[in-house]
Amino acid sequence: MVIKVIAFGSIAEITGKDFSANASDLDTLKSNLIDQFPILAERKFAIAVNQKLVNENYIFTENDTVALMPPYSGG
Repeated sequence: MVIKVIAFGSIAEITGKDFSANASDLDTLKSNLIDQFPILAERKFAIAVNQKLVNENYIFTENDTVALMPPYSGG
């Protein structure tokens, strides 16, 4: 299944800001991204699907949007 991926900050510098990826679930997407961009294996980043943070495998459905977000801090 083709999903839309949006990357932010330092992750976008590696992958590009917006792109499409082919994956049926989050674990497959992460594996594919690391295969394509090996430096991501060394980076920490949060993942949101349809604007909700996810921490475990997620099965994608049609029109899902995935966001890749580097760690953030604020004051």
